[in-house]
Formats: sequence, structure tokens, C-alpha cells
Amino acid sequence: MADAAKDKQDPKDAAKDAPAKGGKKTLLLMGGGGVGILAAAFVVATMAAPDKGKPELQGPFVAPLTTEKIQVNLSKSKSFLVLNLNLVYTAYDESYFAGRSSDSLCVAELKDVLVSIASSKTPAEFEDKVNKPVIMEEVRQAVEPILFPVHIGDTPKPTDRDPTSGLAPGLSSHLATFRGFFHEHTLAIDAKKRVLRLDDGAGVEFKGEERDLKIVAGDDTVLYVDVSGLTPEFVGEVCIGIRGQTRRILWQEVLIQ
Repeated sequence: MADAAKDKQDPKDAAKDAPAKGGKKTLLLMGGGGVGILAAAFVVATMAAPDKGKPELQGPFVAPLTTEKIQVNLSKSKSFLVLNLNLVYTAYDESYFAGRSSDSLCVAELKDVLVSIASSKTPAEFEDKVNKPVIMEEVRQAVEPILFPVHIGDTPKPTDRDPTSGLAPGLSSHLATFRGFFHEHTLAIDAKKRVLRLDDGAGVEFKGEERDLKIVAGDDTVLYVDVSGLTPEFVGEVCIGIRGQTRRILWQEVLIQ
């Protein structure tokens, strides 16, 4: 009897039911499509998002190059120079330069190189406005490795031994030409096999007693490391490089007497 009643259903009633069913199916299809669109948008956004994991250089910052004025006798004359300069720099942390400025070794090396450059110039060279940027660039290149030396591992001072691996800067680190940024380069260390590798370069073998092991980077720059205190079982990587960079040297005061 029920089947008979179904067969006798009014065609108008059947027509009323059809849009409702069709509308439900349409809603489901749109919902599924919406999820797909959201998923695609998420993938695109993820691919386009910058990598926030690696620190970036901040600045530029400005600070006095030395805490005291530099006084030096000029070349080929009885005149002496009073020099006061400013440094424009970038760094991962603005306070890094303040730490270097208070380091006694850094201060001594900085004064030495400034006196050396200034004492080689004549009064005419300092008074020549055209020669001014040439002298300032000479100073910048000379103080760069002193103010921003290479760190091996996460050490407060560049001369410190890395507490994780036991590596330290080599005896000839002042002659190193490698200037890669700290968060962009790594030293792969295998103390068991006694091999070091800078980034993707060739492995450098060592015996374990070297205090001045030379390593050549991919761009033919060099650095020196001390492996005498290397942790015997250490196998892993440590970051290596500079934590800031000089941009310009600016004259604050130049007095010739």
C-alpha cells in the first residue's frame, strides 16, 4: 500500500522536493571547493613567507670610532694631527660594537693601525678634500677586521674558545681574509675522523695538535683555527663568521698644528 501511495504522489510535490535536494548537493560542493581554495591559499602564503629563523643585520648605526682622540706626528713635517672619527656600521646587535670598544686588545690594535696610517700622511694629504675619501676608505679597510673579527661558535669574545666544540681562533687569525657573516657559514667538525669542512668546501685533515690550522674557503679567502683543545668525540657543526660590518668612516674633527 505504501508503494502505491508513493506512485500516486502529486507531480507538483515532487517538483518542490527537487530544488531542495539539488540545493543541498550544491552547498556541499561549494563547501568542498572552499576548503580546497583555503588549502591552496595556505600553501602559497607559506611559500611566499620569508624565513624568520636566520637573524638579519641591523642598522646602520653611528658611534665614535675611538673613545679618545688620536694624536700623531705627520710625515715630512713638524706638524701633528688630532683626529676624531665616527664609524657607520651594521651588526646583528647594536651593542656588539660597544663590547669591542671596551676590549683592551681591540683598543690597542685600533690605535696602532690609526697611528700607522695617519703618521704616513703629510699635512697636504689631510688638507686635500679630494684625498679625504681615499684616506677614510684606507682607514675603514684597516679597522674592519679589528672591530668585526671572525667568531668560532657562539662566543662573547672572538678570542674565546667555543664551549661546544673546543675550537678557537688560530694564532694567525689577524691575517685571515675570510669575512663571511656569522649566521651564513658553518664549520663541520668530525673530531673522530679529524676532518674540518667549511660550508661545502673540501675537508681539511688535522692531527689534533695544530694551533694555526689553515682553512681555505670557496672564494679562496682563508682563516686559521686552533684545534688543540677540540673535544675528542665532537661531531657536528658550529657557526663561524663576523657579527657586523663597517660601512663608512666619517670625520668629526681633524686638527693640524
